[in-house]
Amino acid sequence: MRLGMDARIVTTDSMPDGAPDAVVSRMRDWKLSESLESAGARVFNSSMVSRVCNDKLETYRFAESLGIPVLGCSMPGEPLPPGPPWVVKSRFGHGGTEVHMASSEEEALSLSRTVDRPLVQSMAPVRGRDLRVYVLGGRPIASVSRSSDRDFRANHGLGGKAVLVDPPDDAMGIVERIVPELRPDLAGIDFVFGDGCVYLNEVEDVVGTRMLYELTDLDPARALMELVQSNISL
Repeated sequence: MRLGMDARIVTTDSMPDGAPDAVVSRMRDWKLSESLESAGARVFNSSMVSRVCNDKLETYRFAESLGIPVLGCSMPGEPLPPGPPWVVKSRFGHGGTEVHMASSEEEALSLSRTVDRPLVQSMAPVRGRDLRVYVLGGRPIASVSRSSDRDFRANHGLGGKAVLVDPPDDAMGIVERIVPELRPDLAGIDFVFGDGCVYLNEVEDVVGTRMLYELTDLDPARALMELVQSNISL
């Protein structure tokens, strides 16, 4: 079994005994997760994780509240952050979709009109490379470096190469600050690099696990089910 995006939505009204004990959410609807929690269900990941991690602006605000470095960004109508170049992306995009590079202010503004709920962000000084730290049950289980020699985006689904690595200490320091505050059950914490710094790029709530199956002997689906069982009295 692999973790995917297929889901069957079950409302509490449709269940004979009300809310289920546990819900493994592979959706991005934090309000639905919140309603299930209010009815007594334990949701993996929680509605807080879903709300913060599926909106990049919320992610950056969360990071800044913890003193975690992120690249400068702006909303429509605000002055552009340092650049060019810039990255124009949707607050709600995933997997490298709705992510574009702009080389001029005019291009940034034009691309912003084509993207749903756009953000304009400074480009990471090191392009085509990022790092994902997988966290399960509050602890890191694997770190993967992704790189591309033909795209500023290093997403594996867009052709980026992936290798297992030991994460740098500064990235692990950020992970150790995020996990106790956000408390994700299973997530990918992504970083970009430049100027001797590591920047938080995003936290993937509905994180893909293909790289773990390809590069490790881990079975994240089984591990997640074991985590659910250990947290719920069935």
